[in-house]
Amino acid sequence: MKILAVDDNSFVREFLPAILEGTDFADVTVAASGKEALEIIANTAQPFDCLLLDIVMPFMDGITLCRKIRALSSYRTTPIIMLTLKSDAISIEQAFAAGANDYIVKPFEVREVERRLRVIQRLLDSSEVALRLDPKLMLRGGPQGSHDFALEDPVHVLGTPQLVPPFSLGNYLSQLSSKHLNICQVFCAQIEDVASLYSRANSREYAMAIANVAGAISRVVDCPQLLMAHFGGGTILCIVTGDSLPGWPQIEELVLADLQITGPWGEDATYEPITLSIGRPVRPNANRTQRVRTTFNRAIDRATGRQNSKNNFWTPHTSAVSSAR
Repeated sequence: MKILAVDDNSFVREFLPAILEGTDFADVTVAASGKEALEIIANTAQPFDCLLLDIVMPFMDGITLCRKIRALSSYRTTPIIMLTLKSDAISIEQAFAAGANDYIVKPFEVREVERRLRVIQRLLDSSEVALRLDPKLMLRGGPQGSHDFALEDPVHVLGTPQLVPPFSLGNYLSQLSSKHLNICQVFCAQIEDVASLYSRANSREYAMAIANVAGAISRVVDCPQLLMAHFGGGTILCIVTGDSLPGWPQIEELVLADLQITGPWGEDATYEPITLSIGRPVRPNANRTQRVRTTFNRAIDRATGRQNSKNNFWTPHTSAVSSAR
């Protein structure tokens, strides 16, 4: 794995290559600033496989640097780990919203850095990477119902504020401190009749539909400490830290009203607004090793139960949480 580490602290720039020298991650290039990092990236023929970015740096902080790197076509999916002294929920949420996949709080242990890199390596070696779609770059008028992804595949829509890949959302939840867990709520929004949407939309329209739902949720919740991810099949999981989450079922009513105002989601103006079911929020599981899967599945079950109660029938539920840690 070819790694670029960016930190204005000279000790860290010397320490990281030294501690990784005897591991499978010994190929480390260092940069002292965001500007230097961007210059190295521009002049490197073979893109880096992973980036480690300090957050607190002069002139250009790591979150800004992360956002600039994500704007580069060769680095849309490259794993980015933030190295930071800041452990507050706002900084962490901002880092993930900018495109980070993970974060390590300083001072860090050697084993922790290596462990996180191995998780990233497994991600790179697996198929658990959400397909990234950018509606701005996708052609209009594509064939309806013909996609390069299955209905159940996670799809990450680029350019959608506060929407992150499933892997990143799982990392975010798994590492929240006990203090933040007490003010954290997780809920699921399930697009109704998503199979029909998938069959009648082209790929650009499908991406726009997901983006519309995420945008409506973002506007209704109206909280900077909100992160969301699409886990496939129209299942969107949301994490909020803070006490600004609207009540339930008002949140569903408000999101549906926003989608009505937004209007047609596709290229055909006759398409009806998207409908969805939102389940009651759940508190995260306290057990770090079981937190992500248990919490996400509980949230999904509540959204599924909500949808079934409206439709007056029971549909067997299949877990969508395969892309999170």
